[in-house]
Amino acid sequence: MRAVPTSAEHRIAFAVEAFNGSEHPRTVAGVARSLGLPSVSVRPMLGHPSVVQLVVAWELCWYRYEFDLADEDGGVRLSAQGQELDELEAGEREPNAVCDEYGHLRAP
Repeated sequence: MRAVPTSAEHRIAFAVEAFNGSEHPRTVAGVARSLGLPSVSVRPMLGHPSVVQLVVAWELCWYRYEFDLADEDGGVRLSAQGQELDELEAGEREPNAVCDEYGHLRAP
């Protein structure tokens, strides 16, 4: 078990780095070729301080990924997907990161 950063900014940075090193940017880039660049929200999960949720959303679909900072062997995993933006929580629809054409995320 690794130490979980205490600040939200550090947790977000670790999750973005893990996402970019996973196979998931390839999926995001493929969808982005058809639908354009997505809106991206990266936030620590309420009630689970070691888990960060990454939501990548377009008008026609969305993907929710999770990264558990306390899990040494776990990677970024797809936790949900959908087709309607109103299936997402309000905070998940508020972008705080960006995506490039390669599917890599960057948090300001």
